[in-house]
Amino acid sequence: MTRFILASQMLAISILPLYAQSTSLHTDRSGYTTGTDGNATVNTYTDRYGNTTGWIGGKYVSTYSDGYGGTTGTIGNKRISTYEDGYGNTTGTIGRDRIKLYTDRSGTTAGTIGRRRLNCYTDRFRTTTCN
Repeated sequence: MTRFILASQMLAISILPLYAQSTSLHTDRSGYTTGTDGNATVNTYTDRYGNTTGWIGGKYVSTYSDGYGGTTGTIGNKRISTYEDGYGNTTGTIGRDRIKLYTDRSGTTAGTIGRRRLNCYTDRFRTTTCN
């Protein structure tokens, strides 16, 4: 489930401007993620195979998981291609932005998406907060 949450927060954060903003996302047991990132509303669904569809700030999201850690798709008109190695490291690109993130077992995610530093925490209730 942490991977679904990470995917949703990456999608939400990646399409928004680089200025500081707060993020609050909640993912339920069914795979629906709702919340806000700055002024953008997030509504996505991730199925049990890791495929995600929905809307983030007025942009349509569609991603496909290959089942081995890779994800490809689009966010609005940006292409996404990421790889999660099974040890918490996520790398790849969203549009022209490079992704380099690490998620530890406690639910803390840190790293960069493009020039933007990311520091997020997912609690036991599946609520992700970033600042």
